[in-house]
Amino acid sequence: MMSGYQIYRLVSVTLLVLSLTVYSYVHAQEFKPEQVKSAYIVSFFKHIDWLSTSSRKRYTLAIYNQPKYAKYLSQALLDNRITVDNKPLIIIPASSIRQLREADGAFIPQQFNSQVHEIASALRGSDTLLITNNSTNKHDVMINLLQKERENIISFEVNKANLVYEKLRMSSELLLLGGNELDVAMLYRDIEVEMQKSKKQSDSLQRKLDQQEQALLLATEQLKLAKQTLKSLNVELEKNTQATKKQKLELAELKEKIHFKQQQLEIDREALKVVTQQSKLTEEKLEQQRSLLKEKERKNSQILAVVKKNAHVLSEQEVEIKKQQGEIERQGVDLQGKSKVIDSQKTYLLLTTSLALVSFIGILLIVVFFNKNRKTTKKLKKTLRNLNDTQAQLVQSEKMASLGRLVAGVAHEVNTPLGVAITAGSLTSEGVERLKEKVVASSLSKDDLDSFLDRSTKSMAMSEGALIKVKKLLDNFKLVAADQTLSEFRQINLPHYVDEVMSTLSSELTKHQVTFQLNSVDELMISTRPGTLSQVLSNLVMNSIIHGFSDKDYGEINVDIILQSDDLVEVNYRDNGKGMDSHALANIFEPFFTTQRGKGSTGLGMNIVYNLVCQQLQGTITVDSKQNKGMSVKLLLPVNLTREEGEC
Repeated sequence: MMSGYQIYRLVSVTLLVLSLTVYSYVHAQEFKPEQVKSAYIVSFFKHIDWLSTSSRKRYTLAIYNQPKYAKYLSQALLDNRITVDNKPLIIIPASSIRQLREADGAFIPQQFNSQVHEIASALRGSDTLLITNNSTNKHDVMINLLQKERENIISFEVNKANLVYEKLRMSSELLLLGGNELDVAMLYRDIEVEMQKSKKQSDSLQRKLDQQEQALLLATEQLKLAKQTLKSLNVELEKNTQATKKQKLELAELKEKIHFKQQQLEIDREALKVVTQQSKLTEEKLEQQRSLLKEKERKNSQILAVVKKNAHVLSEQEVEIKKQQGEIERQGVDLQGKSKVIDSQKTYLLLTTSLALVSFIGILLIVVFFNKNRKTTKKLKKTLRNLNDTQAQLVQSEKMASLGRLVAGVAHEVNTPLGVAITAGSLTSEGVERLKEKVVASSLSKDDLDSFLDRSTKSMAMSEGALIKVKKLLDNFKLVAADQTLSEFRQINLPHYVDEVMSTLSSELTKHQVTFQLNSVDELMISTRPGTLSQVLSNLVMNSIIHGFSDKDYGEINVDIILQSDDLVEVNYRDNGKGMDSHALANIFEPFFTTQRGKGSTGLGMNIVYNLVCQQLQGTITVDSKQNKGMSVKLLLPVNLTREEGEC
């Protein structure tokens, strides 16, 4: 709800702006339309609040496909030191909708009004303020500048619904700066509604004030009654004081009686001391008699100990005699047992001899089978070593083939920008020769020099852009080529690396009219073998081109990257090729299996991909495909790869 001060301020601003509007109609011819539009655009930024306004360090305004006006507006802001809430307003030229989406505000010139619906749809949900010029599309605009033909009067209209949808707050003063009559009328209606609400609130406060005055009168009456009660309590207190004085006198008399009794108690204590001394003498005599008694008891205990000791010796001798008798009986029993053991050992000796003979025959058979098994194991190890060598050679050959495709693609991509740079350099050289001829002939004019400088600047810009593109391509080539050659561990930004690998294959994709789309977050860091990953992607792309798009004029490849958990990332590779039947799908990873037999295909591409993913990348790979519905390859890779190779 608006306060009284806010309503007063809004009414004052309304009257002031109405007077300024009349004055601007009279003197509008003194300013150019670009100046008035620029002033309006800066005012829009000052009267619009974004959700993160307090945390912003600057504001950005993107001018769509009109770099001259962007340069003019940027220079005007610098010359006049204009800021928005003490924060700089940066003007940037934009040639794509993505650049418009990254800015805080976007201005669409009148000649691009046919793209307003497309741009508004792309900017939806980006918190970007959309400013248009004479747009007839009232549904998609937020703020639309209006200028009638053959008139210099400029105003604007506001679509509040789109501003609210983008969570942008608009101040009430914005409409009064130049909004149309409908917007101003609605603003006056809002003010009148707020004033009515304020009047109702004032009436409510007055009623509460009356109620509080009545409560105050009631409290005053209660205070009078409390004073009367206090007076009666004071009288009662005086009575209690008199009673207390009387009790003090009685207490003094009681203290004197207690003092007399204490004196009598002291006399009794002296008599008790005399009796205590006599009892101590009696106790000393009794203690002497106890000492004599203890001495007699000690002598009796010594005599009793000697008697017990003699009895213990006699009992030990009886136990020793019993032990000797038991030993004699045990030796007799042992003699009988030994005779039985001798008889049983003869039987054990015969059985032991038989078992030794059987064990010798078993050991002989084991030695024969062991030698035969060792020869078989040597043959299997040699065969396995040959298979591993063959697999390594195949992987290396596949690396070289992938590297060859990479070199061919990069060479094709580099040729175009180099040709542009060479052409620009040739044009500049020809201009220099013509300029020299005119200087020698003393026919050089200012227009000729300006024309030469303009062409040279454009040529230099073309050369610089082309060489920057060449440098970027070579950087990507060096990175991917080094990874494919070394296959070392490294931490990479997975979406960025996949985009770099696909850019090195752009010549093959362009040659076969295949488009590529990457769907992922901007940053996802993993530790892996980048070279192995690039080889897997290259093989998948070539497999799609050779098998999937063999009967099609064009194709599409999509790569989706999803973080499944803290330890696992999912890479989905999809194409819209001709797909494969169930038999081909079941044997896709089998070595030497191919559907292009006799056409140069070895059938080892997907088998190598399977082994690289399982062993070097320590991941899993699954393929899903149906005829005429393309192919989908799902890779599950660890976020942090260990140094040891996995097993398939």
